[in-house]
Amino acid sequence: IPGTYLDKNVKLQYTSLNLNFSLRKWAIRPFYNAYNGLLIPENPRQRDFRPVRDILFKDAGMDVYYFIHTRRFSIKAANSFTEMQVKTAGSVFIKCSPMWQKISWRDPSRDVITDSTTFKLLSYNPEWFSFIVRAGYTYSISLKKGKWIITPTVILGAGALKEINTGINHLQLVTDMQASLRAGRNGKTYYYYINARWGNLLTNLFIKNMSQENSNISITFGRRFGNLKNKIFGIL
Repeated sequence: IPGTYLDKNVKLQYTSLNLNFSLRKWAIRPFYNAYNGLLIPENPRQRDFRPVRDILFKDAGMDVYYFIHTRRFSIKAANSFTEMQVKTAGSVFIKCSPMWQKISWRDPSRDVITDSTTFKLLSYNPEWFSFIVRAGYTYSISLKKGKWIITPTVILGAGALKEINTGINHLQLVTDMQASLRAGRNGKTYYYYINARWGNLLTNLFIKNMSQENSNISITFGRRFGNLKNKIFGIL
């Protein structure tokens, strides 16, 4: 898959866009992802993969979070280190995600994918809408009055999907599991944190069930500018 460790020598195309907005009890994240190509395993033990560049995966949607216990728990401190979490606290939350997904294969070939069911799934260019409701718990461990924060999170959920242009009218099941760990230093001027995430999304399509497992690690470093408006006018 583009953007992964296995793709480092192939350079398939990957596009990702997401925004984050948060209030006291709410957080909203609209997103769009597209990646063009797959890595087909030929000899997985030797990490030998063949790139296929004419399969396009796209998804777009929105994650809406509602946090129940926010009197002592800061969403902004847990998610982006933009506030101080002075004391350890956690919160139960609900996450709802409407999403559109589509797979397009311009020139299907059985020489590329030999499994008949997988070939049939990808070659008919599936497209579907889904809606998933999840329940989760996040807990921010505050050390040295908020200078260091460790935040583990677990999420479980299920929902339904509706395939488009197939003549199938009934809904099918979608299940999801997620876990993450964010840890770092939340200083007055500088902040940095590492974020590790894992997820498993099981989509029950009409032709074949599709399991999507993702895991990634990212590092964020930032600097606070205080009153940015005054600093800009000071420079000018």
